[in-house]
Amino acid sequence: MNNIRHAVILVHVMTCIQGASIGEGIFRKIVTTCGRPEIKNIMQNLTVQPGDTASFRCTINMKCLVSYIQWYHEMNNGTMRLLRTAKSNGNPYKFTITEVSPLDEGFYTCIAGNTMGETVSSAYLQVNSSPASLFFSSQLLLLGISLIDVIK
Repeated sequence: MNNIRHAVILVHVMTCIQGASIGEGIFRKIVTTCGRPEIKNIMQNLTVQPGDTASFRCTINMKCLVSYIQWYHEMNNGTMRLLRTAKSNGNPYKFTITEVSPLDEGFYTCIAGNTMGETVSSAYLQVNSSPASLFFSSQLLLLGISLIDVIK
């Protein structure tokens, strides 16, 4: 029995000398065979009124290693803006917009990634405006003025 114990200890010592513990070897095996992160839910498109709160959820299966979760907003003019990274405060699986305005309209995208790849889920936020504000916005566009120029 003592010979078996000594053999196990010797194997562990040899493994550590070669630069990796047994635990690291198992961890490497799990990570390399797992694959890219899996987003478990389908994000839902939302339609809200100005001043409302809109929330998007990105539920990620943590079976695989997740290196990062990022949230992006693609505005209607095609501009893409990074909203949240791992360094941001708050829940990384949820993005909430309080006091929604027409400028918040567009696609919201959650990206979960690791060394094996990325998984993406997106949903569209539509902000309904009152008929008067729609009329005002359309009149500005006819004059060649964007709502962003008016706000500036």
